[in-house]
Amino acid sequence: MPTASNVRTERFLPAVPEHVWDSIREEFTLPPAADLEAHFQVMGDTEAMQQAVRVFIGEGTFCPGFQLNGGLLHEPVLRLFEGALDLKVPHNVFSAWMASPLPGAARGGARPVAQLDNLPLLRDKLRVFADRSRQVEKRR
Repeated sequence: MPTASNVRTERFLPAVPEHVWDSIREEFTLPPAADLEAHFQVMGDTEAMQQAVRVFIGEGTFCPGFQLNGGLLHEPVLRLFEGALDLKVPHNVFSAWMASPLPGAARGGARPVAQLDNLPLLRDKLRVFADRSRQVEKRR
């Protein structure tokens, strides 16, 4: 049943298909934000959650595991996420983009999560993605 917060989220965030969340959950984990916050508190890094990518699924808030490297936030993901926020790409959409094949990649091709060593390329691809998404939104 839709709730006020659910309807608001669906209205302002493009819908990400459930199978994308299932895929991220299976490949990278998708723990509740509270679990990741507790993890960082144990590590003594109470400010890490301010930088973490969070996604909003139903009534829950989760953190895609692809942003972690050795239990710490992975710097290339943080840089891309900052760029996504500057481009006004919503958290959920950014997370889905990270785990999806890039346009023009070979069949079953490269995803941003697999190319984190090439930030300039990914920044360009993210910019193109954001521009294309805005064009689609304008047509609606």
